[in-house]
Amino acid sequence: MKKKLTAVALVVCMLAIMLVGASLAYFTDKDEAENVFTVGNIDIVLTEPQWVEVGSKEALEAYPGEALAKDPTVTNEGANPCLVRVKVEWPTDPAVVGDWNYRNENYVIDAVNEGWYAAEDGYIYYLKPLATDEVTAKPAFSAVVVPTSLTNDFSDTEYKIPVYAEAVQAQGAQPSWSAVKG
Repeated sequence: MKKKLTAVALVVCMLAIMLVGASLAYFTDKDEAENVFTVGNIDIVLTEPQWVEVGSKEALEAYPGEALAKDPTVTNEGANPCLVRVKVEWPTDPAVVGDWNYRNENYVIDAVNEGWYAAEDGYIYYLKPLATDEVTAKPAFSAVVVPTSLTNDFSDTEYKIPVYAEAVQAQGAQPSWSAVKG
């Protein structure tokens, strides 16, 4: 019985050695592929030319209901097309919350300029990819309107209305490169 067990163990060991030897002989050649890629580059600049020239001066003595020139415009200075959105951060004074708004170039309150879309998520989206070295055709909106609820009681309060611009590389956000180029 002991001899049979030893014989079986010997046969199993021989089979294992043959399998290892055969697989080593099978894997004697190799090759490799090197895939080089780079990450895209987007770099946007947000400007407000009319705010600098006109709106910031008028804002020093604004009156209730006045429309102050504020025109967020985005330029793509990166190497790749991008999708752009902007967001306005309205002042949070409880006395005037909900009364702040913007208007488009046609003086329509809470409306954006052509080529932009005001979504329910609070962002204003540019409707097409912004190519390299391209500037948005129009600003997102043309003015901010001072709330009519701001009276002399608020004359010592300074309000800030920051606008933020964000961008994402268009190639990853569109279904195909041809959709971006189109």
